[in-house]
Amino acid sequence: MPRPRSPNRDKALQLWLDSERKRQLKDIAAQLQVSEEQIRKWKNQDKWDKVTLPNAKGNVTNHKGAPAGNQNAVGHGAPKQNKNAEKYGFFSKYLPEETVSIIQEMPTDPLDILWDQVQIAYAAIIRAQSIMYVRDQKDVTITKIGHKDGETVTEERWEVQQAWDKQGNFLQAQARAQKTLEGLIKQYDELLHKNWELASEEQKARIAQMRAQTDKLTGNNQELEDMDGIEGDIYGSS
Repeated sequence: MPRPRSPNRDKALQLWLDSERKRQLKDIAAQLQVSEEQIRKWKNQDKWDKVTLPNAKGNVTNHKGAPAGNQNAVGHGAPKQNKNAEKYGFFSKYLPEETVSIIQEMPTDPLDILWDQVQIAYAAIIRAQSIMYVRDQKDVTITKIGHKDGETVTEERWEVQQAWDKQGNFLQAQARAQKTLEGLIKQYDELLHKNWELASEEQKARIAQMRAQTDKLTGNNQELEDMDGIEGDIYGSS
């Protein structure tokens, strides 16, 4: 089921409009106790810059539809039942509701999209540490991979993975995963500096934080005596 809409989403828009569109997103985030990234995501998805306000003074040209000064639509957008047909009508027609819900929640800023990919790749590397962990040289895995009943003989097939086999596979997989992560970080860094003036402070701070984390994981820029601490962070203290 789609996640319910956060009440802070409409509050954030109203706070921004009440400030005549001048309030910084980080201040709104602090007041609502959410991340600046979340406020930026809502701003992009709900197209705050296109929300029109009624004229407080001056001549107002009458149009058919809602009376001048009507604010019922501010912060609410299209009714739920039409599923924002203009923007998501094509997806709603062909994709499952859960998929459409994911699309609606996705960030529209290319930097935020790329950052999500960086986080997913990094999380996969960390998760693999426990899944593929080899205890010592006696850590052998024996797996039954086949069974066949004959008239007189029962045939079974087993696969034996020695510790060095598992460790070798693990190192190869990690090398590929880290190369992918490094490529994503490089793309993020390049895109960030192309749009430096438009990037938020949070988007700028991410790259230094991620580089520090990956350096710690790979051992780059670490003194040799620090490696025991790194392994403790990864595998857990013994």
